Amino acid sequence: MFQAQTQGQMQSQMQGQLQGQPQAPVPGNMFTEQTRRKYFPQLKPYFPGQPGQPGQPGQPGQPGQQNQIPPGQQNQIPPGLQHPQENSGQGPGQGQGPNQGPVPAPGAAPGPGIVHALDDPNVYHWICQLTYGPSKEQALLELGKKREQYEDLAIVLWSSFGVMTSLIKEIISVYPLLSPPALSNQLSNRVCNALVLLQCVASHPDIRPQFLQAHIPLFLFPFLSTTSNQRTFEYLRLTSLGVIGALVKNDSAEVISFLLRTDIIPLCLRIMENSSELSKIVAIFILQKILLDDNGLQFVCATPERFYAVSQVLATMFKHMSQQQVPGRLLKHVVRCYLRLSDNLEARRLLKQVLPQQLRDNTFTEALQDDVGTKRCLAQLLLTLGEGQQQQPPPPPQPQQQQQQQQQQQQQ
Repeated sequence: MFQAQTQGQMQSQMQGQLQGQPQAPVPGNMFTEQTRRKYFPQLKPYFPGQPGQPGQPGQPGQPGQQNQIPPGQQNQIPPGLQHPQENSGQGPGQGQGPNQGPVPAPGAAPGPGIVHALDDPNVYHWICQLTYGPSKEQALLELGKKREQYEDLAIVLWSSFGVMTSLIKEIISVYPLLSPPALSNQLSNRVCNALVLLQCVASHPDIRPQFLQAHIPLFLFPFLSTTSNQRTFEYLRLTSLGVIGALVKNDSAEVISFLLRTDIIPLCLRIMENSSELSKIVAIFILQKILLDDNGLQFVCATPERFYAVSQVLATMFKHMSQQQVPGRLLKHVVRCYLRLSDNLEARRLLKQVLPQQLRDNTFTEALQDDVGTKRCLAQLLLTLGEGQQQQPPPPPQPQQQQQQQQQQQQQ
């Protein structure tokens, strides 16, 4: 009874404050305070103009004090500072544009001491916009900027109602534009921003098993299958590879087992042959991580056709690298892939026949001068194949050195 009276008093008090404003029903797809408490219980109330809530403009240090508005100025509240229930009955996509919503100042820097994503009101605002609001494109961009700032943003994105559905809808909406190629720069950037958020979710260790169980990586394969050299498609391939790279980065056997049931290896091989250098680096990184897993190495070496498919692409990459002045990071990954293939007995026998001559005749000695790790891998590879003694034969001793050695022996 006391609770009912208290609620009635609060409602009458709010109605008294909002005199002069038209009272319209709240749209069904707009977040209310009750919805916020249901789906985001961790977030403290921050809607301005509500009595008894902290964080509203007024005197600091008095969270329970009501923010009084002078008479006659109720209608002069900026639209961006209004509670959704205080708006003039306009639904999403109408009225004030992207700044409409519960956040006092979208895009403003979070206050000091904020370490959790939901403690930042801007994060909550952009999540609402991504799911329900008219500014989905801007929400994708702004949330992507927050991924390095908050470690728990992946959990917030995965657990927030409707967010993953919105990201998947952004991805599949451009499928009809892949073939024939008709993707604009704006749409490509928008989908890439959605893929960046997927990469944030995929990189979190607590979310990764559920991410795989939902088979979300399969939605990226149409992008990896494209062959157009246009920049818009190149960005899509590179960002999609980034999502797969985030999955394999931590050497999870579960991830490798999932990828081996897909066409990721043929897709990576095609990208290693025909795409840009950045895409080649990420693709061969994924292939290297698969080979480092025992099941992945066994899968590649199970048949001669699979082994030759991988070795021919690696050899083709060597031909392109020999024409460049500085091979870059590609050489490091290619050498490590060859070294890992040599761990299989059957592959070791075949590698003696197909290993590129550039690795045998010290073609990349200068390129590897400052890369001690790759030089060690190359020496180990040649030693495993029985060619280590041919890499750098010691020079014959000079006559002066022979005389010095004889003198030292006589003195001893």
